[in-house]
Amino acid sequence: MARSTIIKAIIDDDVNLCQSLMRLQVLAHDLRNKELEKWAENEIVGYSSEAEVPEYRHTKSISFTYSGINNYVNQVKNVPLDPSCFGGDVLEQIVDIRFTQGITALEELLEGSDPSVHLDRSIFANEVSKNTNGGIQCFSIGQTIPKSFIRNALAEIKNRILKSLLLLEEEFGCLDGLVIDPGTRSASKINRINSEINSSVLHIQVEPPAKNEEPIGSKIAWNLIVPIITAVIGGLLVIAVQTYLGMPTP
Repeated sequence: MARSTIIKAIIDDDVNLCQSLMRLQVLAHDLRNKELEKWAENEIVGYSSEAEVPEYRHTKSISFTYSGINNYVNQVKNVPLDPSCFGGDVLEQIVDIRFTQGITALEELLEGSDPSVHLDRSIFANEVSKNTNGGIQCFSIGQTIPKSFIRNALAEIKNRILKSLLLLEEEFGCLDGLVIDPGTRSASKINRINSEINSSVLHIQVEPPAKNEEPIGSKIAWNLIVPIITAVIGGLLVIAVQTYLGMPTP
């Protein structure tokens, strides 16, 4: 089977990740795969503060640098800062990092020759001064994240896009038209491919659509009618038998 052009473009880096995510978003919408569509949307525009951020966007760092005055007299620039200077409560807040930016902003973090990304933590300068009895006065504070973490996160996003498209191509054929008509496939096949993508690519389990249950009113009516019908039929049978045997009927 000839490989879809949109898959080749991803492999050859002929399109950026944002374009690839948009294409996947269109296909996910056609399949009514809300989980895949939402994942693609979140990667494009960024994750909200309430959203669950995927594990590849999570990291930890206790590597800090600062520029300022040390020991009341020495002016320093971009030197290491002991994490304990923040105090336990503040350190607990900032050690766990979630990168919620959209894909384009995430890629921009790789620009420049610096091997690390520096998150601005200057807002905690007063905490550092207080915890060091004024011994360290910070003009700026940075939290350091290796750029290799960002590269790995982008590689995981690309891998998920590619795996999703390969699974869809295997099921529906060439994807270059960016159109999948669910009406041409049975609901069971659509549910199966959606479940496979959600499980193997997004690593989430989605409950299958619930079967249409009988309305509660029908259940109650049926439970009332069946015993009545049974009793009537039973009574008629007794009368018939008694008449046949010449026994007096009540």
